[in-house]
Amino acid sequence: MSTFTVMKTTLREEATIPMLAVDAFAQSFVQATHSTVKVTYAQNQQLVEQVDGQIHIVKDLSDAYVDPKLKRSVLKRKKKQEVMA
Repeated sequence: MSTFTVMKTTLREEATIPMLAVDAFAQSFVQATHSTVKVTYAQNQQLVEQVDGQIHIVKDLSDAYVDPKLKRSVLKRKKKQEVMA
């Protein structure tokens, strides 16, 4: 079981956390693609597998990308019913 450590941070430090997370993910992705392990990811609506710098297209994902159809109806509130005692 893990424990949560309370750390005091400033608002400026808290604001940089999302940027640091994105940078860490990008750096780990680059390291994984340059290593000998198999990396699978989606790129340009295709499922791509990369091993030792060799890129192999596994599947076309263009059918999975759809534009949602939005309803053009107006939402109405229900009237409250009063209870008579």
